Amino acid sequence: MVSLASAGRLHAAACRLLFRPAVATPNAQNQFTSRYVSSGSTSSSAASGERMMPFAEFITHKKRVQKRQIFWAIPSGCMGLWTHTLVVLGSVPDLMDTPPEEVVPILGLDPLFFYAGLGTCNAALAALIGHYVFGQLWHRMNSDLSKRMNQRDQDFKLRIAKHRFESDSRFEDDYYGDKVRNLSDYRQWIRGQQQKRADWEKAQREKVASEGEAAVDK
Repeated sequence: MVSLASAGRLHAAACRLLFRPAVATPNAQNQFTSRYVSSGSTSSSAASGERMMPFAEFITHKKRVQKRQIFWAIPSGCMGLWTHTLVVLGSVPDLMDTPPEEVVPILGLDPLFFYAGLGTCNAALAALIGHYVFGQLWHRMNSDLSKRMNQRDQDFKLRIAKHRFESDSRFEDDYYGDKVRNLSDYRQWIRGQQQKRADWEKAQREKVASEGEAAVDK
């Protein structure tokens, strides 16, 4: 059972860690993968004394951009499917009127199924392109806001890398902190990592003890 004093200290530590700019350390930098930031990056806002974007505001902007990207991807996918349909009907005008005995399979598939599958792939590719293009345009048109969001995102990932317990970690336990939306989520994530560390250390002690008992029995 965690005491009130321990809970208070954990709350204060979480507040300091999440809502104040973090200074990158060499050890934290070495823990990054390509999904994070490059090994040569630094916390520029911390160095310049600039106040970093509040975490709640960062989450709000991030969710808004993601929703707009999804919204933009839908018409892009429809446009890709429509273009594919026009190309197929223009290049194979008798596709629907060919008698069954005269149908020539394409890669072992009926041409209708082949072109339908190809159209689905084109629609998915167009949707991905629309999603990416909108994101790039948004970041270029909102460069100042995008810069502040990137600073907060980098700062948050530094903290996640610092507190993550990586030994025997599994990606289903929110490895990257993607589910963190507020201070309460952050505190819960830290407690989960601490519990994982405690369980792992306990298992290691039990393993060493069992190995020692086996050696004595021999």
